[in-house]
Amino acid sequence: MDIGKYIGLFLLKNQFCYIHGLGNLELLKRPAQYSGKELQPAQYEIVVTAGGSIDDNLANFIATNEQISISKAANALRDFSLQARMDMAAGKDVVIVNLGRFVEEGGKVKFKTDDNFRYTPAGIPTIKNSRQLDEQNARIPQKTAYPAPSKADSLNWSMVILATVLILVVGGGIYGIYHYTRKDKETRETVAPAIIDTVAQAPKPVAPDTTQLHNDTTAAVSPAPAADSLQFYPYKMVIGNYTTMARAEKRQANLKLNGTKVDIMPKDSTNFLVIATISCKTKDTTHIKDSLGRMFGFKGVSILKTP
Repeated sequence: MDIGKYIGLFLLKNQFCYIHGLGNLELLKRPAQYSGKELQPAQYEIVVTAGGSIDDNLANFIATNEQISISKAANALRDFSLQARMDMAAGKDVVIVNLGRFVEEGGKVKFKTDDNFRYTPAGIPTIKNSRQLDEQNARIPQKTAYPAPSKADSLNWSMVILATVLILVVGGGIYGIYHYTRKDKETRETVAPAIIDTVAQAPKPVAPDTTQLHNDTTAAVSPAPAADSLQFYPYKMVIGNYTTMARAEKRQANLKLNGTKVDIMPKDSTNFLVIATISCKTKDTTHIKDSLGRMFGFKGVSILKTP
C-alpha cells in the first residue's frame, strides 16, 4: 500500500493533511516578489506545522480508496510514520513523490518542497448579475422595429400532438366497445334458447303412406328422431372456479347485479365452483358450453351433473 501517494492526494484535495507522528502538512501560498529586475509569481509551498487538529480523515480516505477497514488503514499509516521517523533518524529522506521530502533538522521534522512542484487551485464560479444583464440588453439597439412574436402566438405543437393522440385513443376505445358489444349480441342471438324451463311438445305421429309402401317395398325407411333429443333438460354448468369462498361470493354478487342467477358449490378446501343452471337440448350442450365460456370469460366450462 503506497501511503505516500494517498498523503499527496489528500493534501492537494484539502490543502492540509495531518499525519500522526510527523505533524500537520499545509499547502501555503507565498506572495509574488519583485527582485529589482523581474517579478516572480506567487508560488505554493508545503510546510510542516506543529499545530493542527488530530483526526482520522486521512485514514478514512485511505480506507475508502483501498476498500479496507479504517482500523487497517490507521495501522498502515502508523507503520509508515514510525518507519519515516527511523529513516530520518538514520539520515535518510522520506520522499513524497512529486511533492517533496521529509527531513529532520535539529530534531524537528521539516518538509522540503520539490523545485518542480506547481499547484493551481480550482477556479471560483461566478454568478452573473441578472439586473446588470437586463440593463445592458436595454441599451443595445434593436435590429428590427417589429416586435418578436410572443409565446402565446406561437403554435404549441406538443399540445396538438398530445390532443391528437388522445382523440385517437378515445375513438379506438369507443370502436372497440361497440365492436365487442355487437359481436356479443350476435353470439347470443345465434345461440339456441337455453334458459327456458319448459318441455317441448313431442311431434304428433304421422300415419305412414301405405300407398307408397305398397308401391316401393324395397325403399329404406328413415328412423324417427329420438324423443330425448327434442326435449330440454336442466344442466348445471360450471362457469367459474375460485380458490377462496370470498372470491366466489364476490363473483356471484357481480353476476346477480346483471340479472344472472348462479350458485356456489365447494368442491374441496381450495376449489369453489360457480354454477349456473341451464335448460337446453342434449345435442346443444357443446355449443352452450362454448357460448358460456365466451360470455363469462371462463375456458373451463363443464357440466357438473347430467340429468
